[in-house]
Amino acid sequence: MDANRGDLETIRHRLEHEDNLLNQRLSWILTSQSFLLTGYAILLNAPAALRSETYARDHHLLMALIPLSGVVTVFLIWAAIIAALLAMRDLRARARAHPGFESSHIQGRPMTRWLGIAAPTLIPAVFLVSWLVIMLH
Repeated sequence: MDANRGDLETIRHRLEHEDNLLNQRLSWILTSQSFLLTGYAILLNAPAALRSETYARDHHLLMALIPLSGVVTVFLIWAAIIAALLAMRDLRARARAHPGFESSHIQGRPMTRWLGIAAPTLIPAVFLVSWLVIMLH
């Protein structure tokens, strides 16, 4: 195998690795936000009559902390998602720099790639807006 082909194989493996990381990070955000929103909904529907003074104080604190935790979690995971997308962009640029490399059959058309990254880039925004609406309501 020539050196050029070996470099391209390395790039392909790195792209697969970054794609797997991207999927994991998307799973993190969906799982964490589902957990936090469920906890918030349970607290929201908890009957006030059944709370002692201590639990009422904790309830009030959690009602503030859960949305804040949601916002912080969104920002942290969104940053990790963006890092994966930037790494993939850089790897594709390295692949394009190889002489005679034609990538459309591997990477797809630009529109396909843009549609493919729509969910990982926009889902965090949906959760962020949801938490901000809850916090500012």
